[in-house]
Amino acid sequence: MQYTEHFPESQVPNANVVNRVDQFFDKFNLGQLSTICGITKSKSISPKKLLMTLFTLPFLGQNLFRGVVRNSSCEFGKDAVYDFLGSPRFNWRRLLLMVALTATIMTDALTGNERETVLILDDSSIHRPRAKKVELLAKHYDHCEKRYLKGFRTLTLAWSDGASLIPLDFASLSSATPCNRYQNVTKNLDRRSCGAKRRREAVTKSTELLASRCAALLRQESRSATCS
Repeated sequence: MQYTEHFPESQVPNANVVNRVDQFFDKFNLGQLSTICGITKSKSISPKKLLMTLFTLPFLGQNLFRGVVRNSSCEFGKDAVYDFLGSPRFNWRRLLLMVALTATIMTDALTGNERETVLILDDSSIHRPRAKKVELLAKHYDHCEKRYLKGFRTLTLAWSDGASLIPLDFASLSSATPCNRYQNVTKNLDRRSCGAKRRREAVTKSTELLASRCAALLRQESRSATCS
């Protein structure tokens, strides 16, 4: 596989892992889906090459520092990765949803009609006790720990058939109450960009957000069914 050249031979314990990642990208056509979601070339590096390298790192037991920053054989550096992951133009949410819908269709076809499928909503806290100037950092009440925490909340929507669990969508939430936020929005972005929309979403009540995202999910699923 061509992407193994980014990793020294000593850092590739199992070439089969890399080959399976390559097969996954081809099967789900992630290169074309990335283009549809506005994920385009950054700093003369192919977006598919960046995405595949980052996707492969955890399966090789590597992190960004060891796999990219300290890897002399990698043809791109951390700046290209940070620009790629932090671009406000890229619609990562749409990419996740399109891949997830394909995965649910494939999984559902392997199970019997008697098995029920459900949508699961999970609300989890991300604790950032040492953070000070993180954008939209806020104070939240954690119902599990029965106390207020500094950080964010992650609202995740997942599909399950009782045996498999596939995440469909997620939102990182701050607080809808301004006085509970330690920091407000610090970047001046185009209001039409995905980054600006996510920031507005972060200060929306979770009940309102759930209704809008479920409606968007149903629209996307309807379009996918029509195309197939």
